[in-house]
Amino acid sequence: MNILFVRLSYIGDILHATAAARWLKEQYPNAILHWIVTPSMAELLEHNPYVDHIIPWERDEYEAHSKKLHLRTMWNMWWDLRKQLQHYHFDIAVDVQGRLITGLVLLASGAPIRLGLGGTKELNWLFTNYKSKDRSKHVIEQYLEVAQLLPRAINQSGIIDSDTVATSDQYLSVNETSDMTKPNESPNAMNQMDLFVTEEEQKQAQSEIADAFMEKGRPTIGIVLGSSWQTKSWPSEKWQQLIESMSYRSNFICFGGPKEEKDFSGLMQYVEKEGLPVYNKLGKTTLREMAALLKECDIVVSCDTGALHMAVALNIPVVALFGPTNPVEWGPLTGRYRVIQNRDMDCLGCRKRRCPKGKAYCMSGIDPIWVKENIIELLEVESSGAR
Repeated sequence: MNILFVRLSYIGDILHATAAARWLKEQYPNAILHWIVTPSMAELLEHNPYVDHIIPWERDEYEAHSKKLHLRTMWNMWWDLRKQLQHYHFDIAVDVQGRLITGLVLLASGAPIRLGLGGTKELNWLFTNYKSKDRSKHVIEQYLEVAQLLPRAINQSGIIDSDTVATSDQYLSVNETSDMTKPNESPNAMNQMDLFVTEEEQKQAQSEIADAFMEKGRPTIGIVLGSSWQTKSWPSEKWQQLIESMSYRSNFICFGGPKEEKDFSGLMQYVEKEGLPVYNKLGKTTLREMAALLKECDIVVSCDTGALHMAVALNIPVVALFGPTNPVEWGPLTGRYRVIQNRDMDCLGCRKRRCPKGKAYCMSGIDPIWVKENIIELLEVESSGAR
């Protein structure tokens, strides 16, 4: 049985979807799961034992042509994708993204069973023949609900030979205990995201950090600067206050991409001038290098951005700062974490990329003292050996 799993981008979204991919492989271990993904994100799926084959596809290029209505180029790209996917003879396609573009991927796959999210826009619903219903849950749970449509779809369609898949009785038996299939894991283990770092990558990160700081034996705090939306970001002066207030007892690694390297250049110049224990990795890591360094942190502080979800997937304690996005839907769901919001605001979770009030007070109003207190609490829990 060949399964095409569709979640093209981006960091957090792909990691949120790994739980559903793992569920499919655990229920149908003989199935071959192929994940189609934007090439720049493929690193996140490397060494994942639940993904048999990664299929890169230039989603961003397709959408760039779409915005300019380059219809002939769009058709040629889709037709080339169709020819590529037809080679695999997919039995099932699972779309947890719910966009028009992912619906077109389902169509290109030729799979007779096509699972997807309910209540989607952009005509995505036209391309799925089995849909989930509940969109009020955390996105990880939404994606799992899509995957869990598969046993019913197989039974109803009669397309796939029942000898090649679990029977409905087998499914019920496994599903009843699916969140406990791994010994000694917590009841919410089914919701755990997957991100795998190799031993070699980890050793390289350990060596790098050992050379980065003069003061050894201190807690290492990962600081994730910036976010894809300006409204989700915490101001530079707030990060500076946090670093200064804890520099006597902690070492810091600053993470971010080329955008953050530019936006927070003033902060990096300041901490270097003051001799603060900050290792600047802004714009200097691949996704896999960042994952290995994050895994060496004792705790990670971040706004709602990709590296936050990487840290959660790696089971690193996090302090997550949320404003225009809703942590009930997008925040940490497993592991040890604290979520901080500016509760003085009545517009939290607005999902606006530009603040109509002009200052994004939901984020700028988060006090560094609150963040420091939560860091200390989590570090004390870690040092006590509690899990």
